[in-house]
Amino acid sequence: MASWTDWKLNDILWGIIIPVIVGFLIIIFPTELRSIINDVDSSGILNSILVDGLGEALLTVGIPMFAGLVWNKWAGGGAGFMLGSIYALYVNDTFAALGAFDANTMMVGEISNLGYVVCAMLTGYIAGALNRDSFSFRRMVVAGLVAGIIGGMFLLWTQLISPFGMVTGDSLFTGDLTENSLFLNLLPRLIYGILVPLFATLFGWFGISPKQMG
Repeated sequence: MASWTDWKLNDILWGIIIPVIVGFLIIIFPTELRSIINDVDSSGILNSILVDGLGEALLTVGIPMFAGLVWNKWAGGGAGFMLGSIYALYVNDTFAALGAFDANTMMVGEISNLGYVVCAMLTGYIAGALNRDSFSFRRMVVAGLVAGIIGGMFLLWTQLISPFGMVTGDSLFTGDLTENSLFLNLLPRLIYGILVPLFATLFGWFGISPKQMG
Protein backbone atom coordinates (compact mmCIF):
# COMPACT_ATOMS: atom_id res chain seq x y z
CA MET A 1 0.00 0.00 0.00
CA ALA A 2 1.46 3.35 -1.04
CA SER A 3 1.87 6.16 1.45
CA TRP A 4 0.99 9.76 0.69
CA THR A 5 4.65 10.55 -0.07
CA ASP A 6 5.19 7.54 -2.34
CA TRP A 7 4.68 9.01 -5.82
CA LYS A 8 6.22 7.52 -8.95
CA LEU A 9 6.34 8.41 -12.63
CA ASN A 10 4.06 5.43 -13.38
CA ASP A 11 1.41 7.00 -11.11
CA ILE A 12 1.33 10.07 -13.34
CA LEU A 13 1.48 8.03 -16.52
CA TRP A 14 -1.28 5.52 -15.68
CA GLY A 15 -3.25 7.71 -13.29
CA ILE A 16 -3.43 10.94 -15.29
CA ILE A 17 -1.86 10.93 -18.76
CA ILE A 18 -3.31 7.67 -20.14
CA PRO A 19 -6.89 8.27 -18.78
CA VAL A 20 -6.87 11.83 -20.18
CA ILE A 21 -5.73 10.58 -23.61
CA VAL A 22 -8.42 7.87 -23.61
CA GLY A 23 -11.09 10.40 -22.59
CA PHE A 24 -9.94 12.78 -25.32
CA LEU A 25 -10.09 10.05 -27.95
CA ILE A 26 -13.58 8.98 -26.85
CA ILE A 27 -14.84 12.54 -27.36
CA ILE A 28 -12.92 13.45 -30.53
CA PHE A 29 -13.39 10.08 -32.25
CA PRO A 30 -17.10 10.47 -33.16
CA THR A 31 -16.95 14.21 -33.79
CA GLU A 32 -14.12 14.05 -36.32
CA LEU A 33 -14.59 10.58 -37.76
CA ARG A 34 -18.23 10.97 -38.83
CA SER A 35 -17.55 13.37 -41.70
CA ILE A 36 -14.53 11.38 -42.87
CA ILE A 37 -16.50 8.13 -43.02
CA ASN A 38 -19.43 9.83 -44.79
CA ASP A 39 -17.06 10.79 -47.60
CA VAL A 40 -16.00 7.15 -47.93
CA ASP A 41 -19.39 5.49 -47.44
CA SER A 42 -22.45 7.59 -48.13
CA SER A 43 -24.81 4.72 -47.24
CA GLY A 44 -24.19 5.31 -43.53
CA ILE A 45 -23.41 1.67 -42.74
CA LEU A 46 -19.83 2.32 -41.62
CA ASN A 47 -20.96 5.28 -39.52
CA SER A 48 -23.58 3.08 -37.87
CA ILE A 49 -20.88 0.59 -36.89
CA LEU A 50 -17.88 2.79 -36.07
CA VAL A 51 -19.48 5.98 -34.76
CA ASP A 52 -23.15 5.65 -33.81
CA GLY A 53 -22.69 2.11 -32.58
CA LEU A 54 -19.50 2.75 -30.59
CA GLY A 55 -21.25 3.36 -27.28
CA GLU A 56 -23.48 0.32 -27.70
CA ALA A 57 -20.53 -1.89 -28.65
CA LEU A 58 -18.43 -0.78 -25.68
CA LEU A 59 -21.19 -1.06 -23.08
CA THR A 60 -22.97 -4.20 -24.27
CA VAL A 61 -20.08 -6.12 -25.85
CA GLY A 62 -16.53 -4.88 -25.24
CA ILE A 63 -16.42 -4.19 -21.50
CA PRO A 64 -18.58 -7.17 -20.37
CA MET A 65 -16.56 -9.51 -22.60
CA PHE A 66 -13.30 -8.10 -21.27
CA ALA A 67 -14.44 -8.52 -17.65
CA GLY A 68 -15.43 -12.12 -18.35
CA LEU A 69 -12.14 -12.98 -20.02
CA VAL A 70 -9.73 -11.34 -17.57
CA TRP A 71 -11.70 -12.14 -14.41
CA ASN A 72 -14.53 -14.69 -14.47
CA LYS A 73 -18.07 -15.36 -15.68
CA TRP A 74 -19.67 -13.61 -12.69
CA ALA A 75 -17.70 -10.42 -13.28
CA GLY A 76 -18.59 -10.55 -16.98
CA GLY A 77 -22.27 -11.18 -16.34
CA GLY A 78 -22.43 -8.51 -13.61
CA ALA A 79 -20.69 -5.93 -15.78
CA GLY A 80 -23.05 -6.79 -18.63
CA PHE A 81 -26.12 -6.41 -16.44
CA MET A 82 -25.07 -2.97 -15.16
CA LEU A 83 -23.77 -1.55 -18.44
CA GLY A 84 -26.59 -3.06 -20.49
CA SER A 85 -29.07 -1.41 -18.13
CA ILE A 86 -27.31 1.94 -18.55
CA TYR A 87 -27.43 1.68 -22.33
CA ALA A 88 -31.10 0.64 -22.23
CA LEU A 89 -31.87 3.81 -20.24
CA TYR A 90 -29.97 5.87 -22.80
CA VAL A 91 -31.98 4.34 -25.66
CA ASN A 92 -35.19 4.93 -23.73
CA ASP A 93 -34.34 8.62 -23.22
CA THR A 94 -33.32 9.00 -26.87
CA PHE A 95 -36.64 7.69 -28.12
CA ALA A 96 -38.49 9.85 -25.61
CA ALA A 97 -36.62 12.97 -26.74
CA LEU A 98 -37.45 12.18 -30.38
CA GLY A 99 -41.12 11.75 -29.52
CA ALA A 100 -41.00 8.33 -31.15
CA PHE A 101 -43.76 6.85 -29.03
CA ASP A 102 -47.02 7.92 -27.45
CA ALA A 103 -48.68 7.30 -24.10
CA ASN A 104 -50.05 3.95 -25.27
CA THR A 105 -46.67 2.53 -26.33
CA MET A 106 -44.25 3.72 -23.69
CA MET A 107 -40.66 2.74 -24.37
CA VAL A 108 -40.25 1.64 -20.77
CA GLY A 109 -42.32 -1.42 -21.67
CA GLU A 110 -40.54 -1.97 -25.00
CA ILE A 111 -38.97 -5.43 -25.25
CA SER A 112 -35.81 -4.33 -27.11
CA ASN A 113 -34.78 -2.35 -24.02
CA LEU A 114 -34.62 -5.64 -22.13
CA GLY A 115 -32.66 -7.05 -25.07
CA TYR A 116 -29.72 -4.72 -24.38
CA VAL A 117 -29.53 -5.97 -20.79
CA VAL A 118 -29.80 -9.65 -21.72
CA CYS A 119 -27.36 -9.25 -24.62
CA ALA A 120 -24.67 -7.62 -22.48
CA MET A 121 -25.18 -10.00 -19.56
CA LEU A 122 -24.97 -13.10 -21.77
CA THR A 123 -21.92 -11.78 -23.62
CA GLY A 124 -19.93 -11.22 -20.43
CA TYR A 125 -21.06 -14.40 -18.70
CA ILE A 126 -20.57 -16.75 -21.66
CA ALA A 127 -17.13 -15.28 -22.43
CA GLY A 128 -16.01 -15.96 -18.87
CA ALA A 129 -17.67 -19.36 -18.63
CA LEU A 130 -16.09 -20.63 -21.86
CA ASN A 131 -12.67 -19.12 -21.15
CA ARG A 132 -12.40 -20.59 -17.61
CA ASP A 133 -9.51 -18.37 -16.45
CA SER A 134 -7.40 -19.20 -19.50
CA PHE A 135 -4.85 -16.80 -20.97
CA SER A 136 -4.69 -18.73 -24.23
CA PHE A 137 -5.36 -16.22 -26.99
CA ARG A 138 -7.02 -18.84 -29.18
CA ARG A 139 -9.37 -19.94 -26.42
CA MET A 140 -10.26 -16.33 -25.60
CA VAL A 141 -11.02 -15.63 -29.27
CA VAL A 142 -13.33 -18.65 -29.45
CA ALA A 143 -15.02 -17.66 -26.18
CA GLY A 144 -15.34 -14.03 -27.30
CA LEU A 145 -16.77 -14.84 -30.72
CA VAL A 146 -19.29 -17.35 -29.38
CA ALA A 147 -20.35 -14.97 -26.60
CA GLY A 148 -20.67 -12.04 -28.99
CA ILE A 149 -22.72 -13.97 -31.54
CA ILE A 150 -25.11 -15.43 -28.95
CA GLY A 151 -25.59 -12.04 -27.26
CA GLY A 152 -26.12 -10.38 -30.63
CA MET A 153 -28.73 -12.91 -31.71
CA PHE A 154 -30.72 -12.34 -28.51
CA LEU A 155 -30.62 -8.58 -29.10
CA LEU A 156 -31.67 -9.03 -32.72
CA TRP A 157 -34.54 -11.27 -31.62
CA THR A 158 -35.93 -8.66 -29.21
CA GLN A 159 -35.59 -5.96 -31.86
CA LEU A 160 -37.42 -8.09 -34.41
CA ILE A 161 -40.40 -8.77 -32.13
CA SER A 162 -40.44 -5.15 -31.02
CA PRO A 163 -43.51 -3.18 -32.16
CA PHE A 164 -41.07 -0.41 -33.08
CA GLY A 165 -39.25 -2.59 -35.63
CA MET A 166 -35.91 -1.07 -34.64
CA VAL A 167 -33.73 -3.03 -37.08
CA THR A 168 -36.12 -3.47 -39.99
CA GLY A 169 -36.66 -1.96 -43.39
CA ASP A 170 -35.52 1.41 -44.71
CA SER A 171 -37.05 3.42 -41.87
CA LEU A 172 -36.80 3.09 -38.12
CA PHE A 173 -40.20 1.60 -37.47
CA THR A 174 -41.39 -0.25 -40.60
CA GLY A 175 -40.39 -2.98 -43.01
CA ASP A 176 -38.98 -6.50 -43.02
CA LEU A 177 -35.67 -7.88 -41.82
CA THR A 178 -32.86 -7.09 -44.24
CA GLU A 179 -29.34 -8.44 -44.60
CA ASN A 180 -28.06 -5.09 -43.33
CA SER A 181 -29.80 -5.68 -40.00
CA LEU A 182 -27.91 -8.93 -39.40
CA PHE A 183 -24.68 -7.40 -40.73
CA LEU A 184 -24.86 -4.32 -38.49
CA ASN A 185 -25.73 -6.46 -35.48
CA LEU A 186 -23.08 -9.16 -35.78
CA LEU A 187 -20.09 -7.48 -37.45
CA PRO A 188 -19.11 -5.32 -34.43
CA ARG A 189 -19.39 -8.39 -32.19
CA LEU A 190 -17.09 -10.38 -34.46
CA ILE A 191 -14.58 -7.52 -34.42
CA TYR A 192 -14.72 -7.21 -30.63
CA GLY A 193 -14.51 -10.99 -30.34
CA ILE A 194 -10.97 -10.67 -31.72
CA LEU A 195 -9.87 -7.29 -30.34
CA VAL A 196 -10.97 -7.86 -26.73
CA PRO A 197 -9.01 -11.14 -26.36
CA LEU A 198 -5.99 -9.29 -27.74
CA PHE A 199 -6.30 -6.64 -25.01
CA ALA A 200 -6.95 -9.33 -22.40
CA THR A 201 -3.77 -11.13 -23.47
CA LEU A 202 -1.73 -7.92 -23.21
CA PHE A 203 -3.14 -7.24 -19.75
CA GLY A 204 -2.10 -10.75 -18.73
CA TRP A 205 1.43 -10.25 -20.03
CA PHE A 206 1.89 -7.08 -17.98
CA GLY A 207 0.17 -8.52 -14.91
CA ILE A 208 -2.69 -5.99 -15.05
CA SER A 209 -5.34 -8.56 -14.26
CA PRO A 210 -7.36 -9.82 -11.28
CA LYS A 211 -5.92 -13.31 -11.94
CA GLN A 212 -2.32 -14.39 -12.26
CA MET A 213 -0.91 -15.58 -15.55
CA GLY A 214 0.60 -19.03 -15.22
